[in-house]
Amino acid sequence: MAEGNCRKDDGTYVLPTPLIDGRESKELKILTDKYKRLIEPNFIEKTGKKLVGVIPQEAKEPFESILHGVTQQEFYKQAMSVVADGFKGIEQQVSKYTVSSEYVVGAVNDSGQKEKISNLREICLLRGYDAAKIANSQGSFHLALAFSEGAATGAPGFIGIPFNLVLSTFLYYRAVQSVAMFYGYDVKNDPAELVIAGEVFSNAMAPSQENNDGKTEIIGKVMLVSELAAVNQAVKKGWEAAAERGGVALLIVQMRALANGAARKALEKAGQEGLEASIFRSIFEQLGKSLSQKVVQRGIPVIGGVIGAFFDAGMMSRILTYANIFYEKRFILEKEARIEALSENMSFDEVIGTADA
Repeated sequence: MAEGNCRKDDGTYVLPTPLIDGRESKELKILTDKYKRLIEPNFIEKTGKKLVGVIPQEAKEPFESILHGVTQQEFYKQAMSVVADGFKGIEQQVSKYTVSSEYVVGAVNDSGQKEKISNLREICLLRGYDAAKIANSQGSFHLALAFSEGAATGAPGFIGIPFNLVLSTFLYYRAVQSVAMFYGYDVKNDPAELVIAGEVFSNAMAPSQENNDGKTEIIGKVMLVSELAAVNQAVKKGWEAAAERGGVALLIVQMRALANGAARKALEKAGQEGLEASIFRSIFEQLGKSLSQKVVQRGIPVIGGVIGAFFDAGMMSRILTYANIFYEKRFILEKEARIEALSENMSFDEVIGTADA
């Protein structure tokens, strides 16, 4: 692991002064406005829709007649079969594009800011906007990956649809995990963070979807937070007291507590090695039927590859934007508590009182 410069000679950390500066506070309002604009279709998605519109009807008709005989439910069943039986293959195909904590630490230290870190936890010592700049710099890689994947699995037409649905969805999921890592949230070693990343991904794919598990609602509320004052100096006055008063502190405590509970149940059911597969399967069960609506656009060989490339890249762009908004907001809102945990050599859950949740 890289050598950092965030510790003094006596081993204590060099803390940012102030812990949260004025620009970070202003970022919350900027990010909230960005989130509100997110529902508008982006350029890549609009291009994909235009491509659908210019395809001659005579080219569509033979494949539309086939489509009438193949229901979305059947494509969904085939995709779920890929999830159940072929997840290992999907995981292996995506693994070479997955970031590690060592890669993240290296990218942070090569990014130009004065703080050099030695591990993922120390990312909380950065400014939120610096962490965001580094995280966003990875976006072009994920977009290129989605574009090429969409073209490759869309080109064969119908035959590639179930595999495409699963592979593209898993690529999106891993992209969210990557964003989380660049803000210092260790989805590799913290099951609760893997659960939260899954919820963020699910929200990004279907922000209006009804979900009664509590975490979805909390994530939606975090996305609308626009003032740092809502945290109410949680570290100075105590997180337990801040949570009792409500507001953002309570949201953070609740989100971690719910994620810990969900992770524990998933671990009991699937074990450590099967945790990600279990979470992904649950997400795909929620989203799979709506995802199968891609069938119409993907049904025409070759042309479907072009459309698939634009649609998958467009969806990746939206997901990356959503994830970066959420995690930068969370980074700023939780910064004081995370720095306290780091300085006192405690876990974040111990600081906010969810260690036994």
